[in-house]
Amino acid sequence: RAVGPALAGFGVSGTLANPKLTLLQGSTEIASNDDWETQSTPAALAEARAAIAATGAFALPAGSRDAVLLATLAPGAYTAKIEGVASGTGVALVEIYDANSGPSNGQLVNLAARAVVGSGGDVLIPGMVFAGGGGRRVLVRAVGPALGAFGVTGALADPELTLYSGSTVLATNDDWNSNANAAEIRTTSAAVGAFALPENSKDAVLFPTFIQGSFTLKVSGKNNTTGVALVELYLVP
Repeated sequence: RAVGPALAGFGVSGTLANPKLTLLQGSTEIASNDDWETQSTPAALAEARAAIAATGAFALPAGSRDAVLLATLAPGAYTAKIEGVASGTGVALVEIYDANSGPSNGQLVNLAARAVVGSGGDVLIPGMVFAGGGGRRVLVRAVGPALGAFGVTGALADPELTLYSGSTVLATNDDWNSNANAAEIRTTSAAVGAFALPENSKDAVLFPTFIQGSFTLKVSGKNNTTGVALVELYLVP
């Protein structure tokens, strides 16, 4: 889901008035949606409504310009692109729900989002929900300066990464090499296929163990700096 105008109901200002959501595999477009109720068929709209209710996602207002896609995906890497219709800009929430989980189905193993990190209320705030018992280790990275090697301009020079449960801070990191378990982070990054971060770079990394519940990450710039950042989550086997 690409939610823009519906965020106003939660007190968010400056929202993206009319988001468009496009799903790609490589450079190939798989599907796109502008306004969520304009699905391909009435049956597809009914299925989308049912999936929203079944996954616990908040309801979207009738007639809103928020965007939704419900897709069955084979194993592989995919990209969701969120943009404003007619070059509109503003705050948007992108959400991914596993609508068909189970032992016989695949699972998400890596999520990443690239966005402009502002200051104040315009920082990057990903959220995660873990179901089921037991602990799951997740490698979480906020990459800024290392993006320069991939040709990204205007990267966030010094990202700070903070993990919350509700309003409680569970962990925080500024420069990834400052972690006590930096050696484990290097080994795990290679094992899950994450690109290597330069030694002593100012990119930030956390490697927590999650139990069942909801958690929030905040990616901000040190000393209120701004720029482009990539936040990544890798589920470690």
